[in-house]
Amino acid sequence: MKKLIISLATGIFAFTATAQELPKPSPLSEVQQKVGLTSVKIEYSRPSAKGRTIFGELVPYDKMWRLGANMATKLSLSTPATIGGKEVAAGDYSMQAIPAENGDWTIIINSDAELRGLSGYDEKKDIVRINAKAMVNSFTETFTMGFDKLTNNSAVITIQWEKLRIDVPFTVNTDKIAKDNIAAAIKKGEELDKVYSTAASYYNDTKDYKTALMYADKSLKIKKTHQAMFTKARILKAKGDKAAAIKAGKEAMELATKSESKGWANYIKGNVEKWEKE
Repeated sequence: MKKLIISLATGIFAFTATAQELPKPSPLSEVQQKVGLTSVKIEYSRPSAKGRTIFGELVPYDKMWRLGANMATKLSLSTPATIGGKEVAAGDYSMQAIPAENGDWTIIINSDAELRGLSGYDEKKDIVRINAKAMVNSFTETFTMGFDKLTNNSAVITIQWEKLRIDVPFTVNTDKIAKDNIAAAIKKGEELDKVYSTAASYYNDTKDYKTALMYADKSLKIKKTHQAMFTKARILKAKGDKAAAIKAGKEAMELATKSESKGWANYIKGNVEKWEKE
């Protein structure tokens, strides 16, 4: 009898544990995007239309909506971002919406990231409220959030369901983050030839040629490598000093050949020959 009771108890426990593993009608999803040097992540649940009229019926106009299903939609930022004209610090937040039949929707960023839907929502914890235009869109069966219009400094969070799309633009200060990273790496003092070389390449890309050239020369002073020399050549070419760029490029090609970096040597050669024909 005792063995039978234990066996039944074990069976009931196993059934209970197994029964908890069921598919959800609005499955959890996660989308993550790197914008410049900032990681932006959204965790949300995805209900489907299933033939229903969504906006104005299932999701009423002019009332708070959890922006999805189940737990509140969660927004995570690895660095500060500017949303709706306000800087939002790095961290975790919840997102809500107030749909409108005509005019702009209200998108809300709230500091309480652990809300169960709208339960416990406190307007006083709103970080920012954004006016966002709802645009007619191709039909989307399953509620979808994502990212679009990516640059190094900006993107939009996209919200799509039924026949609507809402874009929530934001910006990040990639230039400041990059410069802070360069300063931190220099302060650390490890492999400074590489640190200065990558800094030179970054400043060249941002068209600050004076600073770029300064970092290239710092790198070459520590160690003369074909990578740093070719970076200097690219900077000189961008500045308009073609003769000096070709000279530095040929020196970079020789350094690459000596280091048996055939791929680099061919790549540099191709660029130098192109510059000579211009």
